[in-house]
Amino acid sequence: MLVVAGAGSGKTETMASRVVWLIANGIVEPRHVLGLTFTRKAAGELSHRIGARLSALADALRAEGLALPPGLERGADELVGQQPTVATYNGFALDLVREHALAVGLDPELTMMSASASWQLAHTLVESADDSLDLDASPATLTAALISLTSSLSDHLVAPEQLREHLARVRDHLAGIPLQAEGRRRVTPKKVAGVLDALEQRLALIPLLERFAEVRHQRAALDFADQIGIAARIAAEVPAAAEDARRRHRVVLLDEFQDTSVAQLRMLTDLFGPGHAACAVGDPQQAIYGWRGASAASLAGFARSFAAPGAPVLQRSLSTSWRNDEAPLAVANRLAGPLRAAGAGVDIPELRSRPGAGEGAVEVHEAADESTEAAAIAAWVLERRAEAGPDEDVPSAAVLVRARRQIPALVAGLEAAGLEAAVVGLGGLLHRPEVADVRALLTCAHDPSRGDALMRLLTGPRVSLGARDLAVLGRWRDHLARRAGGGPGAADEAVQVSLVDALDDLPPHGWEDPQGRELGEEGRARLVRLQAVLRTVRRLLPLPLPDLVTAAVRALDVDLALLERDADPAVLRDLEALRDHAAAFESGAQQGGLGAYLDLLEISEDEEAGLSVSAAAQTEPPPGAVTVVTMHSAKGLEWDLVAVAGLTEGSVPSYDLRRARTDEEGRVRVPASGWLGPLADAAVPTALRGDAETLPELRWAEADTQVDAEELVDEYQLAQGEESLREDRRLMYVAVTRARRRLLLTSAAWRQDASRPRPRSRYLAEIANLVPPAFRRVEEVPEENPLVSSRRTALFPADPGPEEAARDRAARLVAEAGAADREIADPALATLVERALADLAEHRARPEVHSPARLSASQVVAQAQDPTGAALDLLRPLPRRPSAAASRGTAFHAWLEHRFDAGALLDLEDLADLADHDDEGPAGSAAALRDAFAASEWADRTPIAVEHPVTTRIGEVAVRGVIDAVFPDPDGGDGVMIVDWKTGQVPPPARLRALSLQLTLYRLAWHEATGTPLSRIRTAFHYVAAGVTHEVTRHPSRAAVESRLRGD
Repeated sequence: MLVVAGAGSGKTETMASRVVWLIANGIVEPRHVLGLTFTRKAAGELSHRIGARLSALADALRAEGLALPPGLERGADELVGQQPTVATYNGFALDLVREHALAVGLDPELTMMSASASWQLAHTLVESADDSLDLDASPATLTAALISLTSSLSDHLVAPEQLREHLARVRDHLAGIPLQAEGRRRVTPKKVAGVLDALEQRLALIPLLERFAEVRHQRAALDFADQIGIAARIAAEVPAAAEDARRRHRVVLLDEFQDTSVAQLRMLTDLFGPGHAACAVGDPQQAIYGWRGASAASLAGFARSFAAPGAPVLQRSLSTSWRNDEAPLAVANRLAGPLRAAGAGVDIPELRSRPGAGEGAVEVHEAADESTEAAAIAAWVLERRAEAGPDEDVPSAAVLVRARRQIPALVAGLEAAGLEAAVVGLGGLLHRPEVADVRALLTCAHDPSRGDALMRLLTGPRVSLGARDLAVLGRWRDHLARRAGGGPGAADEAVQVSLVDALDDLPPHGWEDPQGRELGEEGRARLVRLQAVLRTVRRLLPLPLPDLVTAAVRALDVDLALLERDADPAVLRDLEALRDHAAAFESGAQQGGLGAYLDLLEISEDEEAGLSVSAAAQTEPPPGAVTVVTMHSAKGLEWDLVAVAGLTEGSVPSYDLRRARTDEEGRVRVPASGWLGPLADAAVPTALRGDAETLPELRWAEADTQVDAEELVDEYQLAQGEESLREDRRLMYVAVTRARRRLLLTSAAWRQDASRPRPRSRYLAEIANLVPPAFRRVEEVPEENPLVSSRRTALFPADPGPEEAARDRAARLVAEAGAADREIADPALATLVERALADLAEHRARPEVHSPARLSASQVVAQAQDPTGAALDLLRPLPRRPSAAASRGTAFHAWLEHRFDAGALLDLEDLADLADHDDEGPAGSAAALRDAFAASEWADRTPIAVEHPVTTRIGEVAVRGVIDAVFPDPDGGDGVMIVDWKTGQVPPPARLRALSLQLTLYRLAWHEATGTPLSRIRTAFHYVAAGVTHEVTRHPSRAAVESRLRGD
């Protein structure tokens, strides 16, 4: 059976109900049902619904005294091995490979490579590649190409040698035919030359492709691309595998089938095939993942492949939208009209609204620029939320974008209106200015040739180098290049000197460029400070990736700058997300290096198809936050209020405006390169794809001359452009069907740095008569880009201390003293004073310990107890001796993090804190600690926060720490109790009083972060092994703590 299920039509509920019906009627036992879908989240939801329905069925039958069907005799809660199997397509394929690996000559003890490990391996091969490969592209591009082409080969079951033969055949034909039959043309046409260049690039990549596969085979490791490819091979070549699959899985449900690849369809056909009880559910109007191997023809392919002789596949549809109100649904149907007319080998019904559906509303705002567009979206969200009744929940809201580069302006507009923006995905947070600065610093530290990354720091608000000083620095770089190359013109040779090199070796005082300019004193001072920051991070490059990210944050004083102003929680979360992502990459890659990680970020920045390396499970956005997400990532989600932003030609639909043309019928024709596009997106040629008959192809063999070939290339590109426009229309359909009640469609004529305005999207024109005039606003578009003249500037980060003011005051005093025209009354006394000052200067030249700009809570406790020892530790930090107490504390905290489902936030200084504070002697094994905690008063309480990072300021020092747990006040009321877990023995009273300063700092920080009155914040240590909770009730004031830090 094939079920065409429109957006929001209840397919998950329908699949669960079908399983229950089959089981209730004794047609199949639960253990013989297989459900496959794409994501773990979707698999979990389907499994939960099926389990809940089966449990309800069993209860109902028991209540009526009726016999339970086979497999439910003992009740769903007692079934072991009797529940239906619900898995992802890749997970099912991996199980198949492991069970039958020997049958195809593979090691059954296969290891699964994470996306991080696959990227790292590919990157290593790229960086070690022989120069004879002649690949003129960056490591990031080549790594992405290697990953992309490997996946594409697997998706279409094509071997590298097949690819080589086909590419060589196309190249040899196009290069070998004459330019033209007659005439004087002597140059290969531009489009044909472009095709030949693309072919050569891909041919040069094939040795790396083969080496990549060879290394994975040697390591008995599979990446995600291998899973489906090898599983399809097993399904085709191992009869026992298909027999076993049919016996175990007598009913098969295939979810989101429009997103399956040719290899997945082939695997499922060979395993189950014609006559087997299989049901595919999908919507061809939501086929939006063609760029990652999905075939838009999959649903039609299922109908052909699973049809038995004389028994065609039965088609049914779900055409009632249970999600959308009437107005958003009308827009969705209008946009999907051309898709239904074109068909996809299956009948596609128009969606109908549910009984009792609300009217909903669709609004349009055509803005002059991105800034006013963002402000309009923010105002719309606030207005719609203000309409909610006092007893109603705050309507959920989201802003959908086509490209990640749109996100910064939208986030700025939302936050300026007082709304919190929750950006989904790595690519979005990379545009956050603070994150971008950290990334730029790491890039410069790793690769001195990356002057482009340094330019972000030089021209950004941190350094804000003036145009004159920037020009001088550039001339100094040219001077260094000539000096290194030995003469004029060396700057143009292969060996280049970058801006990073110029920053490392600044020009001496008095050096002038050819125009007679030299660095200004302020500019030089700023460059010297940046030079020190860069050298600091370079020294720390051996650190693990997450610690290196933290080091870069601190080197730039981003954390202190956020503390100086009202810290935006979203910025702090984004910085933490970057650290988490780095940790996940390093963990998955096993030997993840900074270079590979930075190249991954480069590819992921703007490309939806960029490699996904999950840092942690995607967390739910904070209550009331507006989700900002790409259209692709929004699939499967829904909100009450949805704004779809950036609806201009060239963006939605996405194409190069400069290449568009208008034909004789007035249609805008959009060329696209298809499989001959950018190298980073390298894919299998259409002719080698399993669904080639449904896609346009370059008819290269028909060309007798290169002029003929140029026409055929043009024809192919226009046909491919039409295919791309169809996929973009499907993407727009997905976007508008995310809205339950209200939908806002917006455009921005001017983008930042654009030279000309963009026209509104064709989609806005198509739905124009569905939007009442009162719900449409069109701003006047100025002739000049208003964003160019309205760039805002700000000093960021804020100065971490009074150093600048002190320098200015000292400079004034020196200037005043130098200008004084006074005679020395006693020359002998002056000599003695000069000698005394010299002695004092020599004394002060000895190493001193300056109070740092930041300390951890444990360092503050140590400084309060032993100022001298703490100062020496700061001056010369030494590695700590391995400690059983620290190991015990670390293990216990990790267990608690898992128990409370919190992220790992301990850093090196936190581990030192465990060693310092839990050294009161042995306190049992890890198991004993867990048992003791389970028996404590805290085990059954639900914390408000766990492993919560906080920062507070004591005088000029930023104090940071991580609160172990915050609970509601055990005695009731609206207060809280901060609890710090201790795994050692209870210390003597004097030691306990000293340690309590840590809780004082946490109390102050929690007060600042949440606004909770200090009188309602209680604090306690809980000594786990002893089962003792010691509440600290006396806390010094902030001023008293500052006085202790100063040693007063």
